[in-house]
Amino acid sequence: MKVPILKIPFDGEDAAMIGRELTGMLLDGRLAMGPQVERFEGLFRDFVGSPYALGVSSGTAALEVVFRALRERGLGGSVIVPANTFMASALAPIAAGFKVILADCDPVYFQLCPRDLAGKIGPGVAAVVLVHVGGFVSPDWAGIRDLAGRHGAVLIEDAAHAHGAEADGRRAGTLGLAGTFSFYPTKVLTTAEGGMVVTGDRDLHASMLAIRQHGQARPGSNVHETFGLNYRPSEIHALLGLAMMAKAGWILAERRRAAAVYDRLMAASPVRAVMAPATGRPSYYKYMALLPEGVERAAVKRRLREGFGIALAGEVYSTPAHLQPLWAREPGFLGRGIGPLPNAERVAKYQICLPIYPGLTVEAQEYVVDSLNRVL
Repeated sequence: MKVPILKIPFDGEDAAMIGRELTGMLLDGRLAMGPQVERFEGLFRDFVGSPYALGVSSGTAALEVVFRALRERGLGGSVIVPANTFMASALAPIAAGFKVILADCDPVYFQLCPRDLAGKIGPGVAAVVLVHVGGFVSPDWAGIRDLAGRHGAVLIEDAAHAHGAEADGRRAGTLGLAGTFSFYPTKVLTTAEGGMVVTGDRDLHASMLAIRQHGQARPGSNVHETFGLNYRPSEIHALLGLAMMAKAGWILAERRRAAAVYDRLMAASPVRAVMAPATGRPSYYKYMALLPEGVERAAVKRRLREGFGIALAGEVYSTPAHLQPLWAREPGFLGRGIGPLPNAERVAKYQICLPIYPGLTVEAQEYVVDSLNRVL
């Protein structure tokens, strides 16, 4: 049996619909910032349960637009970002003029560690980025939000992995001032490239509308009232998003079904699976697990690929942000020096992610877990 890393959930019906709509779009000539973008924004806004949604060109752009809007409000200084994240979480606020402080993750769910955060937040910290790694929302999210608020900082969600994830009955993206999403091909919902910002703050949304369009509060006016760049999504990407939104419920249900199967199969494995917190329902962008101490991940992945035809998904993440070589070249990007972050380093060393996607069969999952246990 061969088990691929992922299968993107477009089918023949999606292809036919997209083809019809694309033909009309090409003949009409409206390829940017038209009705498809508006429809996609509206559907995603309702999906998340947020008053406002803003489509942009990527998940990184979504974060950068938020932080540029915060600069418009006069905020500056540092942003606390977990080390267990993709570097975009740190690079976006840097691009908007902030410095970053890197914090450790918790050892159970691999999310931002509240204890380490408490030791690093203080005067000069403008925001805390809560990254929902793997599609899991930290069970400590409310405490993290309240801690940030007590220090005058806002909570921004990097929900690139967390389309439809829930915590305490609320969907990811609605827990802080703003939430950002990515639609890269590997994500729970994809438009090939693209991103989205959701917020309940009307003024923040208005600022981001202008920033998305080169700082034009009135698009097409050629009057630039603030600093902005081109962060616009295309009509073509939005069209793919409409196909995704039509089956978003099914995609989430399939990922959760597959995760429940893995939870059962992994109960007797020496590999520790990350289970859902009692307070939440992950989106399962990744099915994360931790190898036993001393096991070499590269060897496990090689044996699974060569001996069993199983390709494990990429880790989240194999190199934590605080160990990236960028900081040695650009120390001015940091709001404080980097020290050891032992949880993030251990997670980075021993984490694996099992294949999970809509349509994954129970037979394939049994084969994956059996093969993993044999390799160990």
